[in-house]
Amino acid sequence: MRRLLAVLAALIVLPFTPVLPTAYAHADGWSGPQSTIVNRNGRKVIQLCDQGGGCRTTTPFFMALNTQSTPIGQNNWSYFNYQAQLAAANTAAPEMNVAPMLQVHLNNTSDAFIDQLAGRLNQLNPRPYLMVRMYLQDAPPGAEPMRMKDLQGNVRDDTGGAGHPWTFSEAWLAYQEQQISRVLTRMDAQYPGRVMAVLIAYENGGEWFYRPYGYDDTTNKMLDWGSPDLCATGTDGVRVCQLYPWTNDAGTQPGPRGRHAFYLDDYSASAEAGFCAWSALPASLVPGCRSATPTERNNAVPGQSPPTSGAARGTVLDPADLNSLRAAKYNQYLSSRNVAAITRLLARAKQATGNRILTAVFYGYLYGLRTELGISGSNDLATLVDSPYVDIIGVPHSYGDSRSLGNGFVQQGPPDTMRLANKLWLDEDDTRTLLACAPTNCQPIPFQTATNLWDSIRLLRRNLTTAAIGGRAIHFLDLQGVGWFGDPARTGDSEALWANLQSVFRAADKIQHGGANAYQPQVAVFVDDVSANYQPALTPAGENSYAFASDQLSNLVDDLTRLGTPVRHYLLSDLTKGNLDLSAIKLAVLPNAYAVSPTVRSAIDTRLKTPGRTVLSLYAAGYVQGDQAASTASMTALTGITVAKGTGTPNLGQTYSFVGQSGGPAYPLTPWFTVTDAGATTLGTYQAGGVSLARKSIPVAGGSWTSVYAAAPKLPLAALRRISEDAGVHHFAPAGDVVEAAGNTLMVHAGTTGARTVRLPQAMPRVYETALYPSDVELCRSCAQLANLPFNAGDTRVFRWTTPPRGNFELLTGSTVEGWAVDPDQPGTSSTVAVYRGGPAGVGTYLGDFPTATNRPDVNAYFGISGVHGFRFTLSGCTPGTQLHVYALDPEGASGDGSTYLGARPCT
Repeated sequence: MRRLLAVLAALIVLPFTPVLPTAYAHADGWSGPQSTIVNRNGRKVIQLCDQGGGCRTTTPFFMALNTQSTPIGQNNWSYFNYQAQLAAANTAAPEMNVAPMLQVHLNNTSDAFIDQLAGRLNQLNPRPYLMVRMYLQDAPPGAEPMRMKDLQGNVRDDTGGAGHPWTFSEAWLAYQEQQISRVLTRMDAQYPGRVMAVLIAYENGGEWFYRPYGYDDTTNKMLDWGSPDLCATGTDGVRVCQLYPWTNDAGTQPGPRGRHAFYLDDYSASAEAGFCAWSALPASLVPGCRSATPTERNNAVPGQSPPTSGAARGTVLDPADLNSLRAAKYNQYLSSRNVAAITRLLARAKQATGNRILTAVFYGYLYGLRTELGISGSNDLATLVDSPYVDIIGVPHSYGDSRSLGNGFVQQGPPDTMRLANKLWLDEDDTRTLLACAPTNCQPIPFQTATNLWDSIRLLRRNLTTAAIGGRAIHFLDLQGVGWFGDPARTGDSEALWANLQSVFRAADKIQHGGANAYQPQVAVFVDDVSANYQPALTPAGENSYAFASDQLSNLVDDLTRLGTPVRHYLLSDLTKGNLDLSAIKLAVLPNAYAVSPTVRSAIDTRLKTPGRTVLSLYAAGYVQGDQAASTASMTALTGITVAKGTGTPNLGQTYSFVGQSGGPAYPLTPWFTVTDAGATTLGTYQAGGVSLARKSIPVAGGSWTSVYAAAPKLPLAALRRISEDAGVHHFAPAGDVVEAAGNTLMVHAGTTGARTVRLPQAMPRVYETALYPSDVELCRSCAQLANLPFNAGDTRVFRWTTPPRGNFELLTGSTVEGWAVDPDQPGTSSTVAVYRGGPAGVGTYLGDFPTATNRPDVNAYFGISGVHGFRFTLSGCTPGTQLHVYALDPEGASGDGSTYLGARPCT
């Protein structure tokens, strides 16, 4: 039977990642550049090599324009033209190291529109490199309808509703492959030599994830998210819109009665056949294989009948129950199906262009989807990252606190995972600047918090600097196409905005992740994209589902931005990768490691539980081990702290004795846990009784590691700060301030008004304030702190410190001296070495200065720099046995950081 299902799957189900070569022959007629991701100064950047021309590396900051906007629909291209030209003019200067690049979201994919767009682009000077962004919204004739089931088992076809009326059938995929090839080929022909990337997006939200639909029985149509039909007036007389699946439907407070026929994803025949032919399907689910029902996927209490609307269903699917295991695996399968579709389509883009373009996709909303995450189909980021057909993954930044001054620029997934794969994380910055509303009597639009020029600059400086230090890409999206980043009727404000952006571009190019004074972040979050599949679908915590889902990830991530120190974000599975450098990490946070495989458990044991490190685990950490029955013993094995299940359903409010605060989630959870380890130190207790937060030192070879276990998913910022302080983490600023730092660059974004002292990791030769218009300002020399700096709430200030030259005196063959030298502060500039005979400077005989005039591609590749940094010269009068001493000189001369001694070798 399973063999038959496999044959059927090959015919009607989405094929998994195709076996294609990782390099293709040159596509006939393709004129665009060879686009790759390379290393520069320790950051990931884009390299563009024109055919028949030179190569250029570029900081990946660029403009994004939406041609689906109303003005362009009315054939008014003024906003498009002005913003594209403004961006090009501010990135075209060679010293900027930011090539003019433009992303364009296509109005449609017709040849006529592509030709019209290319005509506009060809008029720009300089002509920007182009990323084509496509929504794969159209479908081939006769496309299979999407069938979805509600919690009562009713089946609906999404034909005529607001959503996409088709599934991932072979016909749809083949059609989209043809569309991608045609669009790219046509655009290259009409806009020759400039197409450098493609970004695809599809799904209910347009970005490769599912969200639960409602259904209107009066019109027999699916309801899209945010539909006005998801409104109702309750018995309390209050009209409420955007009703959630967990809203109480019983007529009590808050009690609006609404339509709650919500649906859980694709239930087409092809999906079920694909699930049953899935290679990762557990053997226990093979006999009588079927897809999980909506009730199974929404119920973590085995054997319970379908719960009433708004009732709690439990927060973790337990593999002890076969139906719960089926639900978790079906969630996981739908994510793998999404990823297989993405990789197949992007493989075609590579093939159509001779592997010359970069490929991108919107995906990875692990922090942003909250309650929808478990059923989103967006939980296979690890596979997508590892695909050879995917170069860039990105999403908009958080729609929560990060839109406001005084908060962090919060990503919706783990961006540092991409760097491990030599790829780019792309932040979509659709900040509503002052230009988003009228210059007088501004009426802010949704998510607009900046209504003046200075606030707009401060927000964008925060966003750009965060992305730059983290080695990420970013684009500015005028979402509505009405001049958010440049209004031709407001040239003064527009040009002032870009002049300040340009100062950040210059600062970004001075970021150096190496060097003697390089700082590396000491806190890392490891988010899991497997455990999310073990979370029930719509209402895991009943009326408290949204709060629970927010607390376990998005609220935690928001709080961590205000820790006063930078935080890195990885996938939990990255612990199995050999190139993950954990040497600087003092505090590791596991926010949702609920279902952990033996392989990842082993990596946690060997790579995180090391001497001197603290590991903070939250809520149900380790509750499920592989597909075994969930148990607190598995939690103890992961955390090293003995825990037990609590009884009853009390609110989980807590008192944190070690910081003198109360807090925690003021709602119940099923299950909930308490610490019963007599060897652990109590840090917090439930107000209803029992230990909720504890710390324990656990011996390992070479010392001990510290486990901190939080039994409930919500910790206040003060507790997070104290845990990080106890772990020995360096904090640059007080709790409440947003800090991003790496290498030689630090950003502080103030949460409050007042003077503060910024503590540096060590005494630095020189410290500059950078990202300023018009130029950097030197603040101090030989300083370990910046004292009493004035800040207003929401100010973004960026600091850069210098480092002495680096190098190596490698060989002395006869009298020929060889090695390399580079100044990290001016990595593209050749430098000089000084040589002394018979003793060091001040003792030996000075023989002269010699330039670095020999190419050293190995040095350039290692540091990600350009320039000429090797030296090789011959000296006369070098008596055998006489010592030669070599120094790397700072090319900045007396105003620099002095020389670096590279060592001595005897003449032979």
